[in-house]
Amino acid sequence: MSELVMVEQRRESGGGASLWIREGDERVPGRDSDARLTALRTGLARHPGVRALDADAADATVARTLGALHDPSYLEALDRLEGEEPVVMPEFAPPGLEPDIPVNAALVAVAREGVRTAISAAQRTLAGAEFTYAVCRPPGHHAGPAFHAGYCYLNNAAAAVLTLLGGGLAPVGVLDLDLHYPNGTSALLDRLPGRIGAGPAAVLHSLHAAPVTNVPAGAVLPRLAGERALAFEGTPDADAYLAEVAASVAELAAGAAAVVVSLGYDTVRGDPHGSWSLEPEAYARIGALLGACGRPICIVQEGGYALDALAACAHAFAAGLLGDRGCPFPAHAAERTTT
Repeated sequence: MSELVMVEQRRESGGGASLWIREGDERVPGRDSDARLTALRTGLARHPGVRALDADAADATVARTLGALHDPSYLEALDRLEGEEPVVMPEFAPPGLEPDIPVNAALVAVAREGVRTAISAAQRTLAGAEFTYAVCRPPGHHAGPAFHAGYCYLNNAAAAVLTLLGGGLAPVGVLDLDLHYPNGTSALLDRLPGRIGAGPAAVLHSLHAAPVTNVPAGAVLPRLAGERALAFEGTPDADAYLAEVAASVAELAAGAAAVVVSLGYDTVRGDPHGSWSLEPEAYARIGALLGACGRPICIVQEGGYALDALAACAHAFAAGLLGDRGCPFPAHAAERTTT
């Protein structure tokens, strides 16, 4: 049986919890906390093919990776934060957008641990693991070179990509399956040095909800050469959505040495920040598509805030990825349909 290496985030940072987030014109209570990690671990650990390891990337490696991704002035501003008082930093909102989250020293500390976890998972991939899963928080795919938003302060997925590239596993395909477009990841991949043959070192595919609210009005997507940005109007039919996931998995696997998956469970029915109605079983089918693609897979956790559903989502995903015969959905790709 295949194995999934679950890399667990260290908790000695104090586990800073999100304070609030702005959705449209409303400020609502934050929902990112260590309770998400507990639920995800519970679901993954239920599968016998999952092996847990602690995040162990060295401090120097974390600092070097962050320095290669984020602007020095941005990192220095985050490092200067002290205490628990929430601070809004409008100068570090995404270009063309209003700030939507505050930050404090505890949140910066836990975000660094999230990056450590993603790097550690990618290091295990470089060491030969077929499937790794960084169980990390806060999410990171809205964090760009010098901006933060949507609970994201530092970019975990980009840290995993940079680690794989630095270890010689290139090019890298990046598949973002969170409800929201990964504006931070796209901006960071645009800055990656070098090319692999005739193509970029990393290619991004994102399947997300419309309208895309985390880019300025009038922005054109996709942003980068080779990028796929597919937005679904309303709640997509599960089969239609999974057919598009299958198409992206196949395309990325055909041109990549490894695939980093930014996996959000905020597409599940009942997510407090979501609008879709996928059932947990859909993630078994996503896992099966990835498990059959023939490439090393490094999963990095993004969104997903329905605490009563996260364990079921994570367990279903692991079952599909590992080819569990008890998985309620087969591992074949659905026929692709037009959306």
